[in-house]
Amino acid sequence: MSEEHLLWIRNYLKEIYEAPVLENFLGLEVVEITEGKIVYRTKVINEHCNMYGFVHGGTLASISDVAMGGSCITIGKRVVTIDMNISYIKNVPTGSILTAVGKVVSRGKTIIRAVCEIFDEQQQLLISSQASYFVTGKFFEDSLPQSN
Repeated sequence: MSEEHLLWIRNYLKEIYEAPVLENFLGLEVVEITEGKIVYRTKVINEHCNMYGFVHGGTLASISDVAMGGSCITIGKRVVTIDMNISYIKNVPTGSILTAVGKVVSRGKTIIRAVCEIFDEQQQLLISSQASYFVTGKFFEDSLPQSN
């Protein structure tokens, strides 16, 4: 995939994530994008946490799913999640900075496999996940719905 197309994807995601979608609530920022890999960063806020003041497992699962799905976008594919497995290793409190690294590990015609690792500021591993995605089509500028 060309650098120009990867830049277009980065700008598209930035615009979409400013809209009222889950990615906006998660506060995700794309910090690196290459073919088959995407890196996001976010700061944990109170709304991301459980009643104990630590980031909720569902928040981490959502970030993981977005990162793995984002890695599929970098290879020009529109996908939906088929299944996902997450290992929770460590937790962090509100105010922590998270880095999520999503990577495509296998790409078939209809199924893509991806992995994600989420780290804290000290590069300690918080979760490790893997998922399968069903390819619904191509992800290119001319294949996206036009806004009115």
